[in-house]
Amino acid sequence: MSSERLRARPFLWGLFVVSASVLALEVLDTRLLSVLTWYSLAFLVIAMGLFGLTAGAVSVYLRSADYDADRLASSLAKDALWMSLAVPASYVLLLIVPLRAESVATVVPLFVFFAGAIALPFYPAGKVVAAALTRSPLPVGRVYAVDLLGAALGAPLCPLLLERLGGGSAILAVGALAALGSYCFARAADDSRAARTALIVLAGSVALSAGNAATTRGLVPLWVKGRAEARDDIVLERWNSHSRVMVTRAVELPAALWGKGERCGPRVVLQRGVEIDAHAATPLYLVGNDLEALRFVECDVTNAVHRIRPDGAIAIIGVGGSRDIQAALLAGHAPVVGIELNRALLDLLKSDLGKDTGIASRPEVRLIHDEARSQLARHPEKYRVIQASLIDTWAATGAGAHALGENGLYTVEAFRLFLERLEPGGVLTVSRWASIETPRMVALAVAALYERGVQSPREHIALLAAGPVATLLVGRDPLTPDDIAKLGALAGEKGFLVAASPDREAVQKPVEHILGAVSRADLDRRTLTRALDVRPTTDDRPFFFNVVRVAAMTQALSPELLGLIEGNLLATRTLGLALFASLVLVVVAIALPLRRRARPEGRIDRRLVAALCYFALIGVGFMLAEIALLQRLSLVLGHPSYSLMVVLASLISAMGVGSFFSDRLPLDEKPWCYLYPVVLAMLLGAVALGWEKLAGGVAAASTPTRIGFAVGLCGVVGVALGSAFPAGMRLVKKSHQSETPWFWGINGVGSVLSSSLAILLALSYGLTTLLCVAAALYLLLVPAVAVLVRSEA
Repeated sequence: MSSERLRARPFLWGLFVVSASVLALEVLDTRLLSVLTWYSLAFLVIAMGLFGLTAGAVSVYLRSADYDADRLASSLAKDALWMSLAVPASYVLLLIVPLRAESVATVVPLFVFFAGAIALPFYPAGKVVAAALTRSPLPVGRVYAVDLLGAALGAPLCPLLLERLGGGSAILAVGALAALGSYCFARAADDSRAARTALIVLAGSVALSAGNAATTRGLVPLWVKGRAEARDDIVLERWNSHSRVMVTRAVELPAALWGKGERCGPRVVLQRGVEIDAHAATPLYLVGNDLEALRFVECDVTNAVHRIRPDGAIAIIGVGGSRDIQAALLAGHAPVVGIELNRALLDLLKSDLGKDTGIASRPEVRLIHDEARSQLARHPEKYRVIQASLIDTWAATGAGAHALGENGLYTVEAFRLFLERLEPGGVLTVSRWASIETPRMVALAVAALYERGVQSPREHIALLAAGPVATLLVGRDPLTPDDIAKLGALAGEKGFLVAASPDREAVQKPVEHILGAVSRADLDRRTLTRALDVRPTTDDRPFFFNVVRVAAMTQALSPELLGLIEGNLLATRTLGLALFASLVLVVVAIALPLRRRARPEGRIDRRLVAALCYFALIGVGFMLAEIALLQRLSLVLGHPSYSLMVVLASLISAMGVGSFFSDRLPLDEKPWCYLYPVVLAMLLGAVALGWEKLAGGVAAASTPTRIGFAVGLCGVVGVALGSAFPAGMRLVKKSHQSETPWFWGINGVGSVLSSSLAILLALSYGLTTLLCVAAALYLLLVPAVAVLVRSEA
């Protein structure tokens, strides 16, 4: 086949489908690893996915003869077919490898094998994308646009696949997508034999995915969180974009209390167990309308607020298995508004499995599927109590992750909103694990009260503790002597500890130190130490669960402090290791090939170095901007799943539009080649510095308005960012045509490097700084462009 016979339409369809399957696989693998392992390894998916894509691009560079114009489509058909076969192979390997940290000798080889299994399908995918972008005779802007539009489809495709098929079967369905891409490439090459083979693999992949979805005993996880998974008692398994929910059969067991008072005995109750991502647990108490059978919940410190505010409207953030709702009904609250982010839990309460909780049928109970902060921002109703008990994935950062979309409830802005939604005399109650989180939780309350104009925050705050849990009570108005007396009586009756109160000194010195702050500035000074940063988290730095300063990794810390921050240290070290691994990848993918391209006299081709810098900069810059926008807009959109779908889909598709139209613009000619990096930098800088004015009132708007705002913002930014890659390819094609696959790989390396770097920057300096750094990186394109457009000597 000659290049003139290349059929453009099926060729572009093949690239579109493979690109969609790549992003879908990356998202689905992240969801799978959240169940199989600790959340920290979500970063491994990103790193290994990009590593596989980069390795594929380098392979195209080193074996360029296999991707000549006369056999390009045929080669891509084979690579896409290999991807379709590698997807189920990778999935099975991930299921059977137990990541158990019993010894270094066993865990290191298993970890390497596990990482290789993740990267396996991304390697042939990287060859497809790199060769299509750099070896195709079609206009690069058009091809890159199709690649981005396909990737944009992959993000919203994931929730649909997860809910219809489940986690494993959704991944197997991605193999079918890759086989469809192989068929399209075979059609582009007029290769009927390859097309038939692709159709056979496509049919087999569809059958495997559908068959696995139809049974609970198919290809399912064998090892979760380092232990063998028992499935004999499971009666329901549900997947969605942010959890796997499993429900066990009903049994009579002693009720588990998170913060049980020392003077409380056990109580046996009929219940079902609900497990989220193979670790976080919540019960379904099956007592029907017999609320008196739940009187034992008064022994949990999380429900202490009901002693001082036993009636009136209550908003409960995080419904879970409905125990907080049952406790509110038992105390006498009405109406009871339960706001739950995870739809699977609400569906469970409304199903036959959850009907015996007696919640869904009660007229005074209203269940709302929404992110609590977004819901309360849009609706001005006032409440006597707002309650949030152990909400959020504490396991994420404790095990080594920094889950960006989960911390919006624990910022000064969020606490201020919650206090604004209380009626006079109302109380906000928040329960967290009694560890290093307690001082930060108290600091948040103090900061929010100061921002409301309160002169003495201490008079509004009480803290009770029991077992591993601390419960903070924050009054909209000062707590009364009667409130303080009732809390003291409750503590004596149940065996709780009054850890802080307006009439006494706090038990913990760090908490007392925080309560003694005389201003917001003084509070920030008191909460920043050599090793720890427990300053009140804000929307710009929303990392509530991370209290360890990056510099603490190299400092000698006391054993007592190490015990409190062990999980945080692991989280920060995981980021450091990921960054180190990325640097190794940069050396392998840049330094070594660059040495091979050195001139005989030992001098390096300056234009080659400039080209490598150009594509690395746009890779890093885009990743930093993307992560900052994802976090910023997740607070606007409410749902993290909305952020994933809306932001990724609109940003990437807009980049595709920008890429398509860039072919019509002289961006590789003077003076435009100098101008567009400056425009990109100014645009990102304006978004960073003008965010408060830009998005100030949008969070309280209707859902269509908020989505429209996100799409519009991402559209403008994406169209601008989308021009950088095709413009760069046109700048380098004349002098370095053979290296173009390498440049695509370097772009991926930049993304690998910055996936960890972005989190480290955001942790230390905030999201505004992160966007400003992205703007600076795009501005640095100017000197690289100056070298590339200079006439060769």
